[in-house]
Amino acid sequence: MSYISNPVIVFDMDGTLIDSLPDLANSARFLMKEYDLPSVTDQDVRLMIGDGMRVLVERLFAFAGDKASAINFEEAMDHFIAYYMDHSTEYSKPFDGAVQAMEEFKKRGWKIALCTNKITKAAEQILVQLKIDHFFDAVGGGDLFADKKPNACHLEGIMKMLNADPAKTVMVGDHINDILVAKNAKIAGSIFAAWGYGKPVLGQQATRSAHSISKLPDLAESIIIK
Repeated sequence: MSYISNPVIVFDMDGTLIDSLPDLANSARFLMKEYDLPSVTDQDVRLMIGDGMRVLVERLFAFAGDKASAINFEEAMDHFIAYYMDHSTEYSKPFDGAVQAMEEFKKRGWKIALCTNKITKAAEQILVQLKIDHFFDAVGGGDLFADKKPNACHLEGIMKMLNADPAKTVMVGDHINDILVAKNAKIAGSIFAAWGYGKPVLGQQATRSAHSISKLPDLAESIIIK
């Protein structure tokens, strides 16, 4: 099979590329208030994100306990998504240095992709509103393929969009799903985003660990040039 010659860096979104916790937490509090459920803190929500919006709402209802048992889940999902879509960039912003890192990747000839368990339309809207959509050659949310991270099909589907060479593809993320999807899709390696929401110990399972976004281009190149 003939692949593109460019190496590919694949970013996770929440907690890696974008500090989205404030808007996710506010949306969670809106939902809980809407159904008269116990409120949640930013830290509560921080521990719930990374597996997509549906799982986030499931975890919010689990947090609420029996009080949530009679609620129509699909209706609640619709309310959460609608509110989040309208408020997803009130406080969210790229982490410091993220834009500069993507500029450097582009200068070095890398393609840039986004692999997020967030629904695709929300991810694309956020990229546009934060004015960073022009960096991305492919965007794939958790609803775009048969399954989402850590299932290999999610990352493999994004690589197919670009005709990317797995041996020249690197995943960067702050969640165990990002590290596992890199292994499952058998790409060159992964970089743990230590500035994000994940526990530092996860860095031991990644190919490399980065405490600064500015280090990503050099670390990614060190993975594909073995």
